[in-house]
Amino acid sequence: MLRIHKFVEDLANARKTPKEIKTMVDTAFEVNSISQSQIYRISALVKAGKDSSDKRSTNGRRKVRTDDFIEAVRVYVEADRRVTMEELAIKFETSINTIFHVLHDDLGLSIKSARWIPKMLTEDHKMKRVRCAQAFLKLNFELGLEFLDKIVTMDEISVSLFTPESKRGSSQWLPKGSNPPLKKKQMVLSFFDNCGVIFQHYLPVRTSVTVAVFKDVMNMFLKKFKEKDWYFHFNNAPCHMANSTKEFLAKKGIKSSIIYPTLLTLPPADFFYFPVMKKMLEGVEIVDKSVQKEWTRVGRTIPEDRFREAFRKWVE
Repeated sequence: MLRIHKFVEDLANARKTPKEIKTMVDTAFEVNSISQSQIYRISALVKAGKDSSDKRSTNGRRKVRTDDFIEAVRVYVEADRRVTMEELAIKFETSINTIFHVLHDDLGLSIKSARWIPKMLTEDHKMKRVRCAQAFLKLNFELGLEFLDKIVTMDEISVSLFTPESKRGSSQWLPKGSNPPLKKKQMVLSFFDNCGVIFQHYLPVRTSVTVAVFKDVMNMFLKKFKEKDWYFHFNNAPCHMANSTKEFLAKKGIKSSIIYPTLLTLPPADFFYFPVMKKMLEGVEIVDKSVQKEWTRVGRTIPEDRFREAFRKWVE
């Protein structure tokens, strides 16, 4: 650290600006080996004719953030990346504010969290997974390659009327203290197979999918395609897994419904269709009555080969 400070002093004496010094330091040493605020402080001291290590600049207080102290904190943090600032403050008998500046300014560290995805399965989930896999393999063995052609997967998604490419793109000027704007969304229920989209239904804005809504949509679908011999696939949404839904499907003669809990296996809608559609609609502003038009238009641009590839990867 002393070597870096000396390097900064020499550049400041050469009349380099703090921003130029920061660029040169990051090139000569590790990136963020010294903070921009420290460079400004050293440059100001050099400009005033003082040495950056001048004890008078501390206003008579004992310097806590010494090189040895910073190095000790670095070693401790590298040994346990999950240690908290409170634990470090107790360990080194100093304030949380001092620890914060050491971590943030001197070491260039920031706290980051991994995305949390539930992976632990209950015994019930494990048994459902086994039963689903056995039923799937049995049908695949009996029907062969034709089995994939008979699967229809259905899922729902809430479509924003405007999906910005970044968070800044959705910012609006509003009075101070007011609530942030609510996103206008419309629920879309999509049925598709390995050739493409078969049927879609659009709910009114800010309307969610309930058991009653799901039954109505299924009735519309079955009325339109009543002669088709399909195996339906649903995820573990409450409206799909309700007992009344299972009774409804049984009465309609849909006894071969394949239900994979989303926790276990992502359906094609989640890893392929919906992400592709959202990506293609980024930056497109949809007026209230054109969600169906835009969603249909974009969906038709996805080639059949991509649907077949998604189903193949799903089975593998």
